[in-house]
Amino acid sequence: MTTLPAFAGDVQVWFAQLESYFAVNNVSEQTQLHILFSPFPTPLTPVAKDLITDTLLNATHDSIKREVLLRASVSVEKRFETLVYDEHLGDRRPTELLRRMRELAENVPPDSTLIKQLFFSRLPAQVKAILAPMIEKGSVGVVAALADKVMDFVRGPTTAVIPQQQAEVPTGPAADRKITQEATSVAMLTAIERLTRGE
Repeated sequence: MTTLPAFAGDVQVWFAQLESYFAVNNVSEQTQLHILFSPFPTPLTPVAKDLITDTLLNATHDSIKREVLLRASVSVEKRFETLVYDEHLGDRRPTELLRRMRELAENVPPDSTLIKQLFFSRLPAQVKAILAPMIEKGSVGVVAALADKVMDFVRGPTTAVIPQQQAEVPTGPAADRKITQEATSVAMLTAIERLTRGE
């Protein structure tokens, strides 16, 4: 007997392979449903739990297959809608956003043009300006890691807002430190920009 097919992420392909298994091994219709449930892929369990635990008396392999394909296609559509319309950077780091986008687009190559464009469109304008030369020629994973570093510099330390009438122009060592920190941030951002351009 041939071995049962392993699930590789494509529901239609898995069912086609399973049916080839049935044909090669002359599996009867009465047995097909039990074989279908016995190796049922874990990623598909959420959309088919009730079909497995509360199987109808007249259920067949074909009826369960139709329902699973219907539910799985709806699930894929929902994930795609979430990917395109609902996923934004927010308080996350760029690498965290990319990881979530790849999860939603599980059957899309991780460095596909779609993922690159969607990810890049979610970055702040100043970060996009620095990393623009990298997005076409570099891996989106590398771009995301650089975006993390750029975001750290762009956000900088959190400072309290001082009312205008009480604001004072700092002088002495404190002022020197502030100027030095700002100069260092500008220098590092410039260095990252030059790195992304291959200079």
